[in-house]
Amino acid sequence: MTSTILGVINNETPSYDVVAKKNGYEIRRYNKLYLAQISYEVPLNTGFLSESGSGFFSLYGYISGYNETQTKMSMTAPVIIQETENDCSIKRTMSFIMSPTKFTSLDQIPIPNDKNIRIVEQTNSFDLACITFNMTMTTEKNAAKEKELREAAHRDEIQLSSNKNDIL
Repeated sequence: MTSTILGVINNETPSYDVVAKKNGYEIRRYNKLYLAQISYEVPLNTGFLSESGSGFFSLYGYISGYNETQTKMSMTAPVIIQETENDCSIKRTMSFIMSPTKFTSLDQIPIPNDKNIRIVEQTNSFDLACITFNMTMTTEKNAAKEKELREAAHRDEIQLSSNKNDIL
């Protein structure tokens, strides 16, 4: 099972079913999602928010109308960031979830003008252990909340993925 760490969310989120409510977190089941996704590289030891602007602003431009139909779309949550580290840099992939109430099929989603942005269909359902909190995300706070979630899941004998890319 993967896990997610969510701050306070005032944006549209994808629907999910609560599979189990635990002490301090819950297990959620998500179904099909559409993602706008961009990948970019940053130097090693770059903080969670330090260089994320390059991906964020490209995706934000896309949902603000920089697409073939000039369609403006609502911001959704969570923003998903995955990382792959090599010898000299980190490859980050940032994804915005496309509005599940506005887009129910892939062909409804506007084509990005930025050729670095891909539209991806996530068809398989998946379960996430989720913890929510009220604070701005930083690398340190993210690590502390991940530790808290992993300890709570371990206490409840729930096996979480050890892959750090499974922490959203």
